[in-house]
Amino acid sequence: MTGIAPQGAQGVELSQAPMQFDINGERLVVRRSWPGKQGERIYECRDSLQRIRAVKEDPEFGVKLASYAKDRKLPSLQPGGELIVHRAGKRAVERTSQGFVKHLRAGKSADVAAATTTMGALAGAAGFSVPEVLETTEYSVTLSTVPGQPMMELEQDCWELAWDEWSVAWARMVQSDVGRADTWQVHDAAAEADVVATWFGNVREYDPGELADRYADRLTEVEGRVREKLLTLDDPARGIAGSAPVPAHRDLHDGQMLFDCGNRRMGLLDFDTAVLADRELDLANLEVHVDLRVLQGLLSEDMAYVARVAVAEAARAVGADAQRMEVYREATRARLVCVYAFRPQWIPVAERLLDQLG
Repeated sequence: MTGIAPQGAQGVELSQAPMQFDINGERLVVRRSWPGKQGERIYECRDSLQRIRAVKEDPEFGVKLASYAKDRKLPSLQPGGELIVHRAGKRAVERTSQGFVKHLRAGKSADVAAATTTMGALAGAAGFSVPEVLETTEYSVTLSTVPGQPMMELEQDCWELAWDEWSVAWARMVQSDVGRADTWQVHDAAAEADVVATWFGNVREYDPGELADRYADRLTEVEGRVREKLLTLDDPARGIAGSAPVPAHRDLHDGQMLFDCGNRRMGLLDFDTAVLADRELDLANLEVHVDLRVLQGLLSEDMAYVARVAVAEAARAVGADAQRMEVYREATRARLVCVYAFRPQWIPVAERLLDQLG
């Protein structure tokens, strides 16, 4: 493995050159990584042909490069379409002539299809363009394409239109009738506290970017404070009164949104994690991701301002509580510190987010 020294960028762009592997003469540039089982690290890389490749690093057996578009735990995955995501042993996403195929482990596809259909129906009725489930097998779900451009590729005028459309449609969706609430999973503030704890545990166990070593006391303090604030939200004696849970995406950020500027239609993707949750959860997650894109040098402050105003308008429309919003913002920042610690080129961003946590 070859570690590349930081570029030394200051101010606007907080990044460093990507980590690389050299395996059997193949040069692989790391895009993302995740914790695996029993000390494994899982990497998603690009090879010299710009194809997505999966790499595992085992503390006992070293680094192993998987064959292109092959994964024994994802048997439906076969070379053919364009592979755009591959998290070894967990999931892969392939672009085909039909649409997009999510390749999953056994027993996962039915839940993904059900969540896509249920949440997609609410989002579609609210005005979003959404993917349709075209086919479900034991190991895969095939989804239709959604028209539009990725948000980060929009010009200023389309960017402003997109956020106007998003805020109106989002308020409609959140206030939709979910039908039988007992058919939904509920993700409350205590569940979010568990998510935060899991990610801080991952950083301590795997120590990506040596954050756990360099910031041990700081990480402990931030985790404890954030988890306590989240748990307080659901404590009747001390909590900030919340409202009934609402439909939530639970992974809402700009990468899950497309905009068709000609038709003024916002697209929404990836409903795998849809639940009922506090109305502040998704809004805080989205707003903090906007701030993150500024830190990454991918978004101007002027364009970020437009997005923040739209989030504030949606928050007012759905009756979000300002104090609960701030707790969820802080929880999102804390979680993203840990997530981006596993993305080698963005370790300086993880450090800056940690600095911002007071």
